[in-house]
Formats: sequence, structure tokens, C-alpha cells
Amino acid sequence: MKTAIIALNSKYIHSSLAPWYLKYFSEDCCGEIKVLEYTINDNIEWVLSKIFLEKPDVIALSCYIWSIDYILKLVSNLKKVLPHTAIILGGPEVSFDPEEIMFNNTFIDYIICGEGEKSFGKLLKTLQDGSIPIDSIEGLCYRNNKGKITYDGKYCLVDNLDSIPSPYTDEMFSALGNRIVYYEASRGCPFSCSYCISSTFEGVRYFSLDRVKRDICRFINAGVKQVKFVDRTFNANKKRAKEIIGFIIENSKNNSKDNNKVSGKVKSSNTCFHFEAAGDLFDDEMLDILAGAEEGLIQFEIGVQSVNEETLKEINRKTDIEKVFKNVNRLKSFGNIHLHLDLIAGLPFEDYSLMQKSFNKVYEQKPHQLQLGFLKMLKGSKIRYQAEKHGYSFRDYPPYEVLYNKYVNFDEMTEFKGIEEIFERYYNSGRFINSLNFVINRYFDSPFQFYKEFYLFNLKAGYLDRAIPGRELYTVFYDFVKNIVPAHERDVGNDLLKFDFLSTNNSGNLPDGITRIIEPELKEKRLGFLKDEKNRSRYFPGSEGMEAKRLLRNVNFEVFDYDVTELVQDAQNNLDVNIDNNIIRKKRTVILFNYTQRNRVTGLYKYYKVDL
Repeated sequence: MKTAIIALNSKYIHSSLAPWYLKYFSEDCCGEIKVLEYTINDNIEWVLSKIFLEKPDVIALSCYIWSIDYILKLVSNLKKVLPHTAIILGGPEVSFDPEEIMFNNTFIDYIICGEGEKSFGKLLKTLQDGSIPIDSIEGLCYRNNKGKITYDGKYCLVDNLDSIPSPYTDEMFSALGNRIVYYEASRGCPFSCSYCISSTFEGVRYFSLDRVKRDICRFINAGVKQVKFVDRTFNANKKRAKEIIGFIIENSKNNSKDNNKVSGKVKSSNTCFHFEAAGDLFDDEMLDILAGAEEGLIQFEIGVQSVNEETLKEINRKTDIEKVFKNVNRLKSFGNIHLHLDLIAGLPFEDYSLMQKSFNKVYEQKPHQLQLGFLKMLKGSKIRYQAEKHGYSFRDYPPYEVLYNKYVNFDEMTEFKGIEEIFERYYNSGRFINSLNFVINRYFDSPFQFYKEFYLFNLKAGYLDRAIPGRELYTVFYDFVKNIVPAHERDVGNDLLKFDFLSTNNSGNLPDGITRIIEPELKEKRLGFLKDEKNRSRYFPGSEGMEAKRLLRNVNFEVFDYDVTELVQDAQNNLDVNIDNNIIRKKRTVILFNYTQRNRVTGLYKYYKVDL
């Protein structure tokens, strides 16, 4: 019997963990099992043809909010061209209403509800030789001999997670390429946030620490670029989280010492580990451990969601907001950890003004990324059953995003949507940090006021009707700035945008509208600077013996009208610069951008003010 497990990811850079769990749990007893990964952006006819050519006896797919529509179209056609092939669906998008889904989609043969490893293996065994009675398989929804839909009403959970074989084999790594690797050290969540499907069952189950450590070593040795832990709250168990983080830090250093209870040796690594964490659960011991991590090794995604206490209480989210911000600022001060904070628009009791307050408060923390998400009424979530209480109207198709509620109307939600797009283009791109800081601090009462006005400017000009190339974003920003900045300070805006561009782009060609100061004598001065051994030792260690002209290919000497180093965020020392209302005076400044040195946290190139 041949089984094809199909993964449909939202983007190419993503990978899927579920198919590999299913494969390695079942392949010893259930014939040939093959994992095929595609994306929802792939042509559906091409995917259909690729699966058809495999001629599988069984096709299985995990369904999520981003893939369910694509999957239903795909499997409908698969059943037509492979009528005798069994179609099995699983995943959160079909686990909470399997009978309804099967009733409306007659081409589906089986749905496994919940964690499917054990039930999937049993079902394959049943399909292969009938040795396991189908009515004994937990969490299975199916059509019986009379065509009646049968379901035991159960949601599968695997008690002993170590009973699931590790999917991280050479075969899996070969299939993954350079995509993100997803990893779970636990399942479940100790909290019961009403908007999350983890609120549908209680408790946390853990993979053993020895297993987690072995897998971490596999990632490092395989040269995986990014490992994303999908644990709902990674640091819910503080002691365990410290041990894992400490292990990662120790074994990612440039050494090859043996790991405790782990066979083999570990090579040096550029692997980055990403965690979803509760910001108020970091204690001093954990923070001290994190302070010793290499630059860019660790990333944290911290859900704030709202700063409104009434809202947090209503969604069953117990959070000490002040402690979250205190810990975020301490983590940020280390300069070695990438920080991503989350907000959700559309939560209960949060009206337009309170949403602004949450936005401004979280923005003040200056995370490297701030995600402004919109509430989704997920199947199985508690808040979906409270829709009437809060007057929710939401899309009745995936991802079930809220349209409006008692507190925020659709006009206001639409405005937030537009602001989110501007925010993604400018703040979350990481390419405008200094220009944004300067303009917001100097000319606007709040960050929200700036993004709202900038959104309206883009909307009126039609810039939100199309994708804008990265270079053009600078031109658009400067056009907006020229309308609000006094004439005598527009050159400062030009210099800051020029600095931001050169900090992230090594092409040397400035965007339209951003002016460059040309000094003919600078060309010879640059070569003289690079020939000086003292300068080489200070700015380019390890470049001894390299020709100055060759070194020049990887640097840029740029002249500015102002000393922008006094105005920009000090990214090298992770410090914010406060902009006061004093007059900013001109001062010719030369900055050296070194395009061989890049900060692993911010992605910005290193820069130095030099005397030329």
C-alpha cells in the first residue's frame, strides 16, 4: 500500500512538521509512505498532476486556516481522478466539526480529530489488511458500510510524547533545504486564552529533555538556519526552559565538546532559535542566562495582545503588563536577542481609543518587530462561542477574521487594517528605524497619530493599491516628510533616510529624491584611509595584505550635512537617542559603512564616523 502525506504550506520558506510525525510513526507497518510538500501559492492543477502521478492508495492532508479552501478543491478533484484512493483529513480546521465537513464534502472518506499519530497508524493498518476494527480507532470520523457518518466524539491526545519517533532525520533535512524548521518541545498550554484553540483542552505534555537536546544537536550539526519552537508558552515551566536555553547557548559556541547524556559532538553553528514566550515569566536567573547568548542566536515572540486590564480578564489572559515591559527592556538592553511583540485588534471591551493606547504603549518598547494582528474566531475557541455576547460579526470563511463588534465598527477596523500595512512596510521592515524615530518624536504627539496620517497620505496617493518596491518606499516617505517638516529641517530628513538606506542596502545607488553630496577629493582620501594599517586593524580586522581597491568594494564612505550619529538610534550599543526640540545644526560628517559586518539581531550593517 502506498500513502502520500501532503503538506500545503502558506509560503515556500515554511515547512510542515505533521506529515513527518505521521510518516515515521506508521511506516514500519503500513507500506510505503511518502511526504510531498507544496504551498498554497502553487498552481492547483500542477499539484493535482504531481499527486496523481504518484498513484497513491491513500492520500492524507493536515488542514489549517490558510490551507483548508485549497485542500477541499484539491481533494475534490483527486477523488475524481483517483476514485479508489482513500482521502484522510486531519488538523485543527476539521477537528471540531468533522461530521458537518464530511456531510458537505462527500469526497472525504475519513477525518482524524486531534493529535493523529496513533489513530493515523491504526487507520492505515485497517486500510491495508483490516486487522484493526475501524470502530476502535479513537477520534475517527468515517462513513460506515451503510454510508452513515460515524464519529465517537473524541479528540485525540498523545499522552507519552516520546512514543512518537523523532522526525528529524537525514531524509527530512534533505527535503527541507533552507526552509524554517518547526519544533515542539511540548504540547498544550497551561493558560486558557479564549481566542486560542489550546483553550479547548487543559494541561501541558512534554517531550523528554534528553530527546529535546538530541534534536537540538541535530539542528546545529545539520546547519539549520532557523528553528522555530511552536510551544504555545515555551517558558511556562521556568526550570525546563532555562535548561533548554542554557543547552542551546552552550552548544552553539565554537567548540566540539561532548553533550551531557547525548552521544556525538557539536560543531559551531549559525542556527537561530525562535520561541513564543510569556514576557512576565522571565526571572532574573533566566535573564542572566540569556545575557550570555551569542548575537542573533535567540529570538522571542512575546504576546502582549492588549494593555487593557478588563480586556485581558475577559479573554482569560493573566498577564502582568508592567513586568512584561520591564523584562522586554532588559532583554533589549543586552543587544543580542531579537524581540517580536504581538497585539490583537478586535478584542472584547477594547474600543478605538483603547486600541490606540495599546498600540502606543507597546510601540514605546521599540521591539525589533511589532505584529498588529486581527482577532480570528477560530473553530473550537471559547471566544467563538461568545460571539453574541460581544456583538461579533466575522467572516464565515477562513481565517474567520472579525469584521466588527460592540466596541469597534468596521470603519475603524478598516483604518487599522491600512495602518497595519503601512506598519509592515516601514517599521517591521527594519529599514526606516532612525527616520521613523526622528519624525515621530519631533513632529507627532504619538506613534499612532503618525501612522494614521501616513496611512491616509498613502491611501490618497494610491500607494496602497499596489506593491511598492523597497527603494520607492524611501521616496514616498520623504514626500510625506516634506509636507510636515519645516523647510529648514528637510535636509535632516534627507540625511536620516540616506543613513537608513545605506545601513540596509549595499548597492550604493540612492533612491529617487534622496540627495548625495559629491566631493571629488574624497576618492583619493578613501584609498589613503584604507591603506593605513591602523585603520585596517581598527575597522577591518583580518584584512591585512588585502589591496585597498579590493577592500573598497565592500565599503561606502558617505558625506552627510549633519552629524547623523547624534540623531540615530545607536544600534551598535542598542541605545535609543532622545530627540529634543533644540535647533539641529549642520556639521559635515563622513560615515563609513562596512558591508562585511552585519548585526545578526537588527540586520543593519556596521557603521563608523571617520575623520576624512
